[in-house]
Amino acid sequence: MTRATTTTTRKRSRDRVSSYLASALAANTVTAYLSDLRHFRAWGGRIPATSEMVARYVADCAGGLKASTLTRRLAAISSAHMAVARESPVRSDLVRRTMRGIQRIHGTAVKQATPVSIEMLRAIARPRPDMEALRDLRDRALLLLGFAGGFRRSELVGLRPMDLRFTREGLIVNLPRSKTDQRARGRLVAIPRGRGRTCAIWTLTRWIRALRARDPEGASNPLFRSIDRHGNLQSRLTAASVGPILKQRLASCGFDLRGISAHSLRAGLVTAAALAGSPIWAIQRQTGHRSERTVHRYVRGLLPFERNAYGAIVRTTT
Repeated sequence: MTRATTTTTRKRSRDRVSSYLASALAANTVTAYLSDLRHFRAWGGRIPATSEMVARYVADCAGGLKASTLTRRLAAISSAHMAVARESPVRSDLVRRTMRGIQRIHGTAVKQATPVSIEMLRAIARPRPDMEALRDLRDRALLLLGFAGGFRRSELVGLRPMDLRFTREGLIVNLPRSKTDQRARGRLVAIPRGRGRTCAIWTLTRWIRALRARDPEGASNPLFRSIDRHGNLQSRLTAASVGPILKQRLASCGFDLRGISAHSLRAGLVTAAALAGSPIWAIQRQTGHRSERTVHRYVRGLLPFERNAYGAIVRTTT
């Protein structure tokens, strides 16, 4: 093997390693990390950094940034050190103790989205005669499916007709990849048939019928598409468009929009399922949450006596 061949082979190997390293993190995570590192450098930080520098950085940011944001910034700094084969100062006892102090003083509360209630869902499901018919149908299908599957907004807009399989019992959605499944193992989400207009499957089948009439060969195209003012299908809806569609729909029905975001659909499914008595493991199977702790954080809006543990005992012994 000649020297030139050896050099070319090594370069290809390095390129492959770089490619795999770049794929180790989700695109959204990479974007967030780059933003975090820009903030760190604007503060006066550098890579590689010392543990004292990182501790001063988080201390200066404490109070102005949420603890969860600081934790992500530390992850970005740590990732940057790994990229240059240097030991991460984030692992030092000094930085860890500084973060514990910040969490004790400023707390670790996470701002949570207001869950979509069943009352809201019924309002969402009603057709709006003031809207263009195709857009109205798309919005109803999008939001009802988002609630029924407990989907993240990125999962919802990433679906294609070929990812759906209708059965006698309902619908099985194949999620090829999600936030907690970056290795693309895939996950199946079952959605039973509902009743009336709140049935996601009833509305979804009508949307797919309208979609096929305009795009007969579009099984691999996006399920949810933008629509121009002439009623023509355009490119895939973006994840950022789900929240505004939900807000616009709820605002037209007179609901308070405080705390409402695209995440309200997912939060609403978890809260309603808990109120209905679904066990945590069943909720996790639907939403793809890996941690029970995270699901417990979502279960909110329940009154003190709703699904009360002792109340269940009282009802069976009296």
